[in-house]
Amino acid sequence: MNGRPELAQSAAASAPSAAQSPALTAANRRWTRDSISDCCFFITAIPPATRPVAACMTRGKLIILISRSAFYPVPPPRSGFPGGTSMQHVTVTGTIRLLPGILVLGAILAFGPAPAARAQQSAAALGEVVVTARKKEESLQQTPITMTAITAKDIELRGFASVTDVGSFTPNVNLSAGATDVGGATNAVFFIRGIGQIDYAPTADPGLGVYVDGVYLGRTMGAVMELADIAQIEILKGPQGTLFGKNSMGGAINVTTRDPTGEFGGSVAITAGEDSRLNFDGQLDAPVTDEVGLHLALSWRSQDGFQRRPFGGGPASGEENTLVARAKLGWTTAGGTRAVLSADFTKIDAESNTIWITQNDNPVPGNLMSLWNALVGYPSGTPFLGDSASSDPRINNGTYPMIQEFDGGGVSLKVEHEFDGFLLRSISSWRSFDSRNARDMDGSAVNFGWVDYEDEDEQFGQEFSLIGSAAGGRLDWTVGAHYFKEDAESRWKVGLADGLFQALEAMPGPFFPLAAGVSCPPPPGVPLPCAGGAGNPFNLALETVQMPTPELESESYAAFGEFEWHFTDALSGILGARYTHDSKDFSYANHGLVSGSPKPGYLTRVQASDSWSDVSPRFGLKYQASDDLLLYATISKGYKAGSYSARPGSVYFAGRSYDPEELWAYELGVKSDLLDRRLRLNAAAFFYDYKDLQQQANQVPPGEVSPAQFTDNIGSATLWGAEADLTALVTDRLTLYFSVGYLNSKYDEASEVLTGVGLDTPLVKAPEWSAAAALQYVQPLTTGELLFRVDWSYVDESYPTARAEEPLRQRAHSLTNARIAWNSADDAWTLAVYGRNLADTKYVANGFDVSAFVAVYLGIPSEPREVGVQLVRRF
Repeated sequence: MNGRPELAQSAAASAPSAAQSPALTAANRRWTRDSISDCCFFITAIPPATRPVAACMTRGKLIILISRSAFYPVPPPRSGFPGGTSMQHVTVTGTIRLLPGILVLGAILAFGPAPAARAQQSAAALGEVVVTARKKEESLQQTPITMTAITAKDIELRGFASVTDVGSFTPNVNLSAGATDVGGATNAVFFIRGIGQIDYAPTADPGLGVYVDGVYLGRTMGAVMELADIAQIEILKGPQGTLFGKNSMGGAINVTTRDPTGEFGGSVAITAGEDSRLNFDGQLDAPVTDEVGLHLALSWRSQDGFQRRPFGGGPASGEENTLVARAKLGWTTAGGTRAVLSADFTKIDAESNTIWITQNDNPVPGNLMSLWNALVGYPSGTPFLGDSASSDPRINNGTYPMIQEFDGGGVSLKVEHEFDGFLLRSISSWRSFDSRNARDMDGSAVNFGWVDYEDEDEQFGQEFSLIGSAAGGRLDWTVGAHYFKEDAESRWKVGLADGLFQALEAMPGPFFPLAAGVSCPPPPGVPLPCAGGAGNPFNLALETVQMPTPELESESYAAFGEFEWHFTDALSGILGARYTHDSKDFSYANHGLVSGSPKPGYLTRVQASDSWSDVSPRFGLKYQASDDLLLYATISKGYKAGSYSARPGSVYFAGRSYDPEELWAYELGVKSDLLDRRLRLNAAAFFYDYKDLQQQANQVPPGEVSPAQFTDNIGSATLWGAEADLTALVTDRLTLYFSVGYLNSKYDEASEVLTGVGLDTPLVKAPEWSAAAALQYVQPLTTGELLFRVDWSYVDESYPTARAEEPLRQRAHSLTNARIAWNSADDAWTLAVYGRNLADTKYVANGFDVSAFVAVYLGIPSEPREVGVQLVRRF
């Protein structure tokens, strides 16, 4: 403003009508509630920020309000970048007494405290966090959704390296890596309140929606992202089908990366730590023209593995070698259109997969391992026994490579334009990845079992949304449409009982029964299921060195809307709904890698198609009792699409689809700022009715003699619980944080015969108790400040698989991280020492049961303690 009233008056004449702006009408309701009606005008970014300042003259008094609502400026020179600042435009509404207000406001701006002084004053209160959980900017404390927001500053202060770290310190949230079978170290196993997905297969839709800059990630592979160049992470709990949509049944993880600022600046960070840890993070912002800004980011992560491999097969597993690059181009036109073009790429090439043999057993007579021992193991002098694998999580006796390769990325374009009374937003995206994951499956030098998976995925998404208000600001609304298309193809090489097929072919006749009660060899001319002998077709049933190749093409269409009606200035009602139509085309084949022949029943590819439709409503009440107290209640429905079995054990199940999952959620919540906003207390209670769970089952197909694996809708469950989090600014230097979550989960219906899951079986990734605490202290120095922070978390016992096998139980455990950092007075330098998992706690992060084949339980071990140092330079 520079104290120039004529500049403000000129800008006001050309600005859009405040009466038609959703942000301004919301603010006008606040002025009406306070009986302020004489004058209200908005000025953006004073002092420099992206939020407007509202000022009103009434009864001879000047009232100033810092508003967090969205504002729609017409860009002045060198300030029109998305996320940038505008120092020029003023919107006038109501009865205008412009000159006195501008003169008084100009005097305050001219003679008010300097920015440093203002920052010192605000340090006595907890800061406001702005979120976009409802597709518009609003205060976290005034958003009627149970959620956690992790800002870029939080990521730095807590020393988070990956999105999985966030889940470790958020109650009732479990974010881990590595799935059943061979998901790999980049595969996301994400659960919120006991809802998620443990399988990464292309047919298995995730139970949570993961979004990056508004773009939906259709696969869990690659979703374990490094926290480089992240502006904010929002974890939304409960069904988010109305606005986020596809497969957001258990919640949504909304990640926002940094946009161009339009000003020159950046940072460089170097991190070094144990096991040859070496990280580099660099960011650069630069203006291209007066209306165009560029943002570049580069991140490299490198660390040696922590699992020794005494029998060879490659370097220590658990290593890291990841490169992430991102570029953004942002611009604003003279007409008020804003756009951001983004491109990102991730490359991983490391022996990062790990296994932990949590229990060794001698092979059970009659299972695949005992047959292999008889025909291959003992004759070669290398049988698999109970002590063949190491039970130490830091030792891997396996000899097969533990490869993790991933090349993926995408391009997106976000465009926004202001119209009178509403905002139009378009998000277009394309993404793809190629990955390879290999893992030893027996953890021993015997080389009995291994897997080597290759996956390709390509997706395209388009979303249009309109956000506005009507009825004089009484109605806030959001409507839109979404389209998503995905093509996925997998080539999975599976090696179990390597050498068994060749041994069967070398036998003189059919001596091994494949079903109970069968006597071998069979009488002449009687086709009993007996394996053995050259050319015997029953040998193919035991050719477990094979390559299944599932392929999936899917399309999804959706239309959505959410409407909030303000009955009074404090009470509002929310009604929303989303219509979704999903269609999937699936094909599957399976070939033996030794014989080169199709597995029985797969002479040609099995092909099938199916589709599903759903309407997911959302009802809510929001009561803003005061500026510092929000009460809310919601009823919402969650939906996860149906699909096909990616690993059918029989051709009979290969073309059979299963139906969607459905969840009804009921929730009450409160958000409060107390003691002059030095204490923040938020809490919520919820109840879930969970139907048609998609689970792995085993059944003997018609016309066959052995059970085969497939996926079907088997079971229902009830989940209920509560969460609370508290942040206290004890002094201007000391901040305390504590949060706790309780989750009670139980099956209402189950089929133990088909699935191994009974009514008393615990649900996957559903610990009863979880908690987190933190202490942060800042000591001012003449050269800057010294910051001390300790983070602690606790998670009750849980299970990573549906059958809740005891050897894979994740025992109750706690984690402790710490960080000491010096920040220079000008904030140009930071030198920090950090420690992660200081107690070196060992636990099962994930796992899967292959005891029926390999006589072991395979766990994914937790990462060990790490201590390191970080240097940051900002410019």
